Amino acid sequence: MGIRRKARELALRVLYTLEVGKTGLPKAWEIAGGESGVTENEFAEKLVSGTVENIELIDSVIEKHAKNWSPERIAAVDKSIMRMALYEIYFESGIPKVVSINEAVELAKKYSTGSSHRFVNGILDAASLNKEKIRPDKVNE
Repeated sequence: MGIRRKARELALRVLYTLEVGKTGLPKAWEIAGGESGVTENEFAEKLVSGTVENIELIDSVIEKHAKNWSPERIAAVDKSIMRMALYEIYFESGIPKVVSINEAVELAKKYSTGSSHRFVNGILDAASLNKEKIRPDKVNE
């Protein structure tokens, strides 16, 4: 498994812990098993901090594209996966959006329910097509 995939898995565990554990960031890192000095931590920390810093915008994008789904109805793991992927899509210009979406789908297949990956893919695909309307200053293709 590549370093970035490991980092995304670690970031997912941290974001999920923040969502369901209602704990602070340092405790979430501890619970998620982040180890200092590990290569993937740098990318994972960037994903987590960027997602947390932009959570309101990211959640508004999810809500806009999750038709007939209130945020409370979306499984915490799916929400955490989509939040992280949308951070990548909207704020990380060096990562192609297809990579972010594919990685999110793979995480959903591994950590969520049987059909969640389709839901995640649909939301992320729709959101990535409309990103210039939401973040015109940060469009990356």
